[in-house]
Amino acid sequence: MTPKQVLFFGPIIDELRSSGAEVLATSRRYREVGPLAERAGLDLKYVGDRGTKGQEEQLLAATRRQEEMIPIVRGFRPSVAVSIASAVCARVAFGLGVRHVAVNDSPHSEVAGRLSIPLSYRLLCPWVIPYSAWERFGIQKKQVTTYRALDAAVWLKRDPIAGPVPRLDRGRKTITVRVQESDAPYLAGADMTWTDKLLGSLLEEFPDANIVALCRYDFQVEEIKSKFGSRLIVPDEVVSGYGLLAATDLFVGMGGTMNAEAALMGVPTISAFQGSLYTDRYLQSVGLLAKALTPSALVSHTRRSLADSFRAGYAKKAKRVLASMEDPVPKIARFVERAANQA
Repeated sequence: MTPKQVLFFGPIIDELRSSGAEVLATSRRYREVGPLAERAGLDLKYVGDRGTKGQEEQLLAATRRQEEMIPIVRGFRPSVAVSIASAVCARVAFGLGVRHVAVNDSPHSEVAGRLSIPLSYRLLCPWVIPYSAWERFGIQKKQVTTYRALDAAVWLKRDPIAGPVPRLDRGRKTITVRVQESDAPYLAGADMTWTDKLLGSLLEEFPDANIVALCRYDFQVEEIKSKFGSRLIVPDEVVSGYGLLAATDLFVGMGGTMNAEAALMGVPTISAFQGSLYTDRYLQSVGLLAKALTPSALVSHTRRSLADSFRAGYAKKAKRVLASMEDPVPKIARFVERAANQA
């Protein structure tokens, strides 16, 4: 459903297939998924799309996807279904009598959780998320299994997927900003001008830096270009997240996945997510993330983080933290196989 899931599930699919399992990998059509899946060599069957802005349109799109998925799943006859809190996957699996395994690091995404976790046979998640975060979704503690890693460790412990990187002035510092998920239900009631405020502050305070705005949707690309013009670098194509972060001096994230990816790569990271994430809290606790709740706090953290002396110590710490995490892929794959064999 998202680019993160290509990076996360790709190695798990390879592991399952290498042990003799037959795997059907499906996806909705999503701006960043297709190009990334193609680069990763991941063969996906595309079914429907996310829908445009608005609850009703997204409900209709999900209903259409569910209807289209039923004959596909019935024909494939799976022993187990796996998703990251996909309501469509969980509902179709449940309706056809197939066990659904949820792999999820986002209890803050309440709508997705409420529509998928109660229908799930088991839930797998990073060890930093306590059972109390999941209990409200109606899943029992004995149904939750943890792995000792953040999800980004899956692809950071493997060779990166090649892809394009924006042209940058190497004589300048580079600040990359991942704009917020403007359509997510979990941001209902949040400040929808937050992205503009932060980008404006960075442009004003750091005029000599390359500032890259990494968008999620085509409409975000157009909106940000129309507001800020050539002062920002706004890639039209789907770039290599890893390649861009490798060329980045500071990352500002308004979500969760790229915060963890950048921090564990040793790129100084500031979270500007409007809310609280367990993964962010963990990264803060080990000194790999700062939290910015206001534009002034963002500017202050940015000045400190862009210092060369800060980057050196930060990168060493990140390397140690990533090395301490397990590779979740074998554990998840074996778990899925057992669930399938017991069905």
